[in-house]
Amino acid sequence: MGELGRRVARVNRPGLLRALTRAYADEWFAHYNYQFTANTLWGHHSPSTTELLQRKSGEALARANRLAQRILELGGQPVAKLTDLIEHATDKPFKLPASMADSDRVLKAVLDAERTSLRTYQALYDRTHTKDPVTSGLAQEFLAAAVHGEEELERLIGDPAPSMRGT
Repeated sequence: MGELGRRVARVNRPGLLRALTRAYADEWFAHYNYQFTANTLWGHHSPSTTELLQRKSGEALARANRLAQRILELGGQPVAKLTDLIEHATDKPFKLPASMADSDRVLKAVLDAERTSLRTYQALYDRTHTKDPVTSGLAQEFLAAAVHGEEELERLIGDPAPSMRGT
């Protein structure tokens, strides 16, 4: 983004870049975790659940790429090394069950991750909606996708899933 484009974003740019970098790191971890889970899940529900996880993995990678672009537009730099992502991500492990045959608990772990994403994009939207229309639009789009993802997972689980306090 050029000089005028950066000025249009009337926000604390260092703070915004930290928030975007956190979301970027979270999306990379989501991409990996969903793909890992898709590769290791087994049991009678695994084909449909694996398909869902592979789709979610691709969506997370696409969001990471879009966040990287926005970070660059704002004059920042995405995290250069995969090993450094952990320093920037939400401090919350993906809570997989002991058995990868337990599709229900896998889906609940994915739901918890989706809720973490929902909270992240809600906070990013709240931070930018009156100050940075470009980042706000991105946050709103990702927030809508997280709301849809939460509802999709709740339907698959079939009963009210407990809140696992994703942050």
